[in-house]
Amino acid sequence: MYSLNFLIMKKKITVIIGPTASGKSNLAIEYAKNHGADIISADAFQVYKEFDIGTGKLPIDERDGIRHHLIDHISPMMAYSVQQFLNDVADIMATTPPSIIICGGSAMYLKALLYGYQPLKRLPTHDRPNGAPESLWKRLHDVDPNLANKTPYQNQSRVQRYLELYMIYNVPPSSLFSSQEFDSSKYQVIGISIEKEALKDQINQRVDDMIQKGLVDEVNYLMKKYGINAPAFKAIGYKEVIQYLSNSMDKDTMIHTIKQHTFQYAKRQMTWFKRFDHVQWVSN
Repeated sequence: MYSLNFLIMKKKITVIIGPTASGKSNLAIEYAKNHGADIISADAFQVYKEFDIGTGKLPIDERDGIRHHLIDHISPMMAYSVQQFLNDVADIMATTPPSIIICGGSAMYLKALLYGYQPLKRLPTHDRPNGAPESLWKRLHDVDPNLANKTPYQNQSRVQRYLELYMIYNVPPSSLFSSQEFDSSKYQVIGISIEKEALKDQINQRVDDMIQKGLVDEVNYLMKKYGINAPAFKAIGYKEVIQYLSNSMDKDTMIHTIKQHTFQYAKRQMTWFKRFDHVQWVSN
């Protein structure tokens, strides 16, 4: 387990990163209690109201009275972007106590916060690139091999987005990503490092707990209230339960698939986070 002994507040903002189920939330709460800090969530799906069990939100009574921001922030029917996250963080920082902790696993949000972000154009939906994942990835590799090698072909939405940028700007998409020098006077970044087998065990236990707490009932309720096309349903766990409820898979297969998809996502998170600079890694 990580030790808090050397995690001394040196900067105004502490950023805690790590894969899903690695213990970020508990570390953030302990750290917040020690320093009188607020916590800002950097999670792409905890931002949605009512999507609770499947997104792994800590219940209010487990937050130890620490004020959390950007949890239950918007309607499940609304899209949420990197730019909106940056704007929200700036607004919160202007009105909260000096000590702030940003905690989450959405690598795109955190990369933009720490290293810069430039809003880029989008194509109309009907003009966006489509095709088999392997075919799209090969197209990306032809125009930007370094970026392709960092992007798994299974992450089809990301590959499509990069190809879309190429179609708009006619330059390798990696050349479009703005960056800024890391501000070491403003941020300290703490990363949770965890062995793969231990992480897999924690993910499996978390998914089992979600099922026991009523994930299937939660999804059934939210489907009826919002329909299955709400942006919040893109979260892992919800898609698989929808398949189960539509009789596309049995319960055991659903649970196994959620665990598998969550672990695959956690590995992608770690790949992203290992590229971050100025990180103090602690073991869990």
